[in-house]
Amino acid sequence: MTAFLALAGCTSGDDGADSGQSAEEELQGVPDLTDCPDPTGQPATGEQTLPELSLPCLDAGGGDLTLGEAPGVPLVLNLWATWCRPCIEELPLFEDLHLAADPMQLRVIGVNSRDSASFAADLIEELDLTFPNGFDDNGDVMVAALVRNLPGTVFVDADGAVAFVKRDKVIATYAELVALVQEHLGVTV
Repeated sequence: MTAFLALAGCTSGDDGADSGQSAEEELQGVPDLTDCPDPTGQPATGEQTLPELSLPCLDAGGGDLTLGEAPGVPLVLNLWATWCRPCIEELPLFEDLHLAADPMQLRVIGVNSRDSASFAADLIEELDLTFPNGFDDNGDVMVAALVRNLPGTVFVDADGAVAFVKRDKVIATYAELVALVQEHLGVTV
């Protein structure tokens, strides 16, 4: 039973994350986060792409995370929430990948989903995360990627095509994450 619970995903219900504030009121920005990348202006191409979305970035710069474009370099997009324990366990792996990867070869971005921006900012600071993170209070990216339960990880190629989506299962080790990047994006870290 323990192994099942460790691999099970989190449902995205109303888990008390609503602070009563709007996303704009909540967004204060996390000082040590890398800024979200600037939009490329190039349309995504491929059989499956993410929809065009603009999400507030949780960095101190107050910019937006633009999805649905060709990112120019392969992208690992981690969908997470503060109420999802498996997500919290995975986040340090994505930080390690962010620190190890050449940003000209691979980008790592988090998307806090169906959560509170202030809770997300607090957890980002607590875990000393530095990779860019957007805030998706409605879960639009989850819906687009067909991720019903968190965590979810979307592997996007440089042209914006979704190469693979890891749904409902925890990435347990850094070696597993690096292998997924190599297998689905052709990038060696």
